[in-house]
Amino acid sequence: MEKVQSSFKCLSQYIKDLSFENPKTPNILPHLIGNPTISVGVNVNAISIDDAKNIFEIELTINAQAKKKDEIVFIAELVYAGVIELVNVDENQKSFIVLVDGAKMIFPFARRILADLVRDGGFPPLYIEPIDFLELYKNNIPSHLNS
Repeated sequence: MEKVQSSFKCLSQYIKDLSFENPKTPNILPHLIGNPTISVGVNVNAISIDDAKNIFEIELTINAQAKKKDEIVFIAELVYAGVIELVNVDENQKSFIVLVDGAKMIFPFARRILADLVRDGGFPPLYIEPIDFLELYKNNIPSHLNS
């Protein structure tokens, strides 16, 4: 008997929430202050949209904050989402595929949006290093997907 290949397909991708705060402009633009310290936080969440069809929404939340000394230079926040359909996936593999493979698929799009957003705010584009979603998953192993 031939084993059926498991996979997933992307049904859509979109911005759910996007925010950029540039509180001290123009006095704190890069040509006046040099390079700020930037911190980036990432979170992945998923919800089941249709259990019968194995359709899930993945939310990738990325927060970036730049500071110079103790002063906030900018804050960028993005919630980027994708809807995927799982095909022939074992029940015990669903959360892994959604939260690791699905997140890997939408991450480059989210990274580009944030780079453009920061650039349009008057700063050099923010380049976010690739994220190890497998490690993130291992550190936050979900017991199940949110319904």
